[in-house]
Amino acid sequence: MKKSAIALVMSVAGLASGMPFAAQAFNAQEVVHILSNHGLVAPQDLERQYGYWSAKGALQDGSRAHVLVSDADGSVLTMRRGDLGSMLPSAAQVIARIQQLGYLQLLDLEFDDGFWEAEVRDGHRKIELVLHPQTLDVLHQSGNGLPLPEGASPNLNSTQIVESLERAGYRHVHDLEFDDDLWEATAINAQGLLVELNVHPGTGAVLREKLDD
Repeated sequence: MKKSAIALVMSVAGLASGMPFAAQAFNAQEVVHILSNHGLVAPQDLERQYGYWSAKGALQDGSRAHVLVSDADGSVLTMRRGDLGSMLPSAAQVIARIQQLGYLQLLDLEFDDGFWEAEVRDGHRKIELVLHPQTLDVLHQSGNGLPLPEGASPNLNSTQIVESLERAGYRHVHDLEFDDDLWEATAINAQGLLVELNVHPGTGAVLREKLDD
């Protein structure tokens, strides 16, 4: 789903509070303002995931870019395709990082929506990784279990997931499904918007929130 900055501001006052593992710092309207201040014209595909707001659009010089806004401190990373391998790590450096993490069999690698996404094999298991485009930190992992904070339960049941989402301000939680090591659900957030959620199976934290198409 694509929305211009104007359409997005008209349709939302901001997305729900509660970023992964902490209180969300910014709502959608604030992020649009941040993007505008950094020269992104008519941002599209604004989405909160992996602790960042991601968007794409045109810069004032006419070039296309992906932009990440940290939901923790509002810092901005602007990325053009030509930055990969110059201002940002190259695919070869990403591969080296993945190997450093102990995954020697790489099945697929692509730069998508501002993040590096990789599919690797660990024995007989396929694992999907999402890496930060600059630091190459692993922001998300699925297919082989997710890292849990100390003391967290490895498996919350569906009732516990719903209760966790309701405590975070979501209501009318439905279409709850456990798939690929994540809970997935549809709900209405605190601003009254219908959203799709990816939820950590051990903590109940919202890993990703996306406006429902």
